Amino acid sequence: MDKQGFSLIEVMVAFGILTLALVSLVGAFPNALAINKGAENISIASYLAQDKMEEINSDDYSAIATGTIEALHRLSADPGNYLYNFERETKVYSVDQDLQATSTDTGLKIASTTVYYADAHKNKKNYNLLLLINLK
Repeated sequence: MDKQGFSLIEVMVAFGILTLALVSLVGAFPNALAINKGAENISIASYLAQDKMEEINSDDYSAIATGTIEALHRLSADPGNYLYNFERETKVYSVDQDLQATSTDTGLKIASTTVYYADAHKNKKNYNLLLLINLK
């Protein structure tokens, strides 16, 4: 006997496989969103650190003070602002030719900017950028 179409069992198995595949795909979306948010936060942190370094680099060598030039602070006081969850700290050190910290001015300084933020799981992360500045 030649049958046309699908039996009820075949249709139910096909729907079961389709449902399993869709549930798996839906479960992947929260992870993808968390990864995307993490990449966004890293990009913002790198831009914030780079912005501060450009500001320092635009100054004359003698105008760049050593020590903490920007204490750790929140970059926005407004909770609705996207910068609210970012904090930044900037320090400048005099260094010798071996890049070891020194109390005397040898014509070399290192600026260190660290941006702190939380990832999608509220874990504290940081992005650090260093700039070597020389007496021109």
